[in-house]
This record gives sequence, C-alpha cells and structure tokens, in this order.
Amino acid sequence: MNKQVNWIKQQLRLGWIALAAGIVFSLAGLLLPRLVNGLPFNARIITGLGIFLLGVGIAYLARYSAARRDPRAAARMSSEARDERIQGIRARAGNRAYWVSTAIVYAGLMWVSFSASGSLPVLSADALWYFLAAAVILPFAVYAASLAYDQQHG
Repeated sequence: MNKQVNWIKQQLRLGWIALAAGIVFSLAGLLLPRLVNGLPFNARIITGLGIFLLGVGIAYLARYSAARRDPRAAARMSSEARDERIQGIRARAGNRAYWVSTAIVYAGLMWVSFSASGSLPVLSADALWYFLAAAVILPFAVYAASLAYDQQHG
C-alpha cells in the first residue's frame, strides 16, 4: 500500500510541476513581447506551450487527487500502470499513431518539395497551419481510438 501512496504522490508532484511550468510559460509568453521589442519569433508559441502544460497539470491533479482520497482507486491506478497487458495495448496504439504521424509529415514534406519545383501549388500559410494541426491531432485520435478498440477486443 505504501508503494501505491508514493506512486500517487509522485504523480501529483508531476501535476504540480506541469501546472507551475504552465503558469511560468504562459506569463512569459504574455510579458515577453511587452518587455522585449522586435522579437524574432512569435511569443504566442511560448504562451501556447504554457496553456498546454496548464492542461496537463490540471489533468494530472484532477485524476490523482481523487485517487489519493480513495485507496481502492489508488490501488487500481497503480496496478494498471504496471499491467503488462495495458502496457502492450498502449505500445501498439503508440506505434499506430507514430506511423500515422510519419505518413502525414512525409506527405507534407513531399508536397513542399514538389511545390518548390513547381509540380504542385505552394501551400498558403493558412493551409500549412491546418496541415500542421492535423499532424498533431490525427495521430492522437488514432492513439485514442486504438486504445479503446484494443481494450474492447484485446
């Protein structure tokens, strides 16, 4: 039981670290353009990273705070984290997501290469943004769908 409590505390610590880093990055992204003129990059990148870390921190804290109060939930979460079957399912889902992301990024690189030679039209900034968003979102969707499918049919 002590191992489970320590594991939950470690996960909560990670949540607090992510939350604190998210606050720091968000504030840095908001304040940096006001403090430094002529930044060579868009400071929204830093703010976006901060928002992402805030979300990760809140998710960790929400999930593991509930487990800290319920010993059975803590035991279940701890055993699930070490369960070989679940680790295998996650590995397969991650592998599928990796191949999807590889295919999407490869297609994008080929498009840019062919458009440089005039064989394809050049992507606009908006089209490129949507393409990059798809390169992030679609592999995650494949990962989540693979997890759900393999847990139901595995």
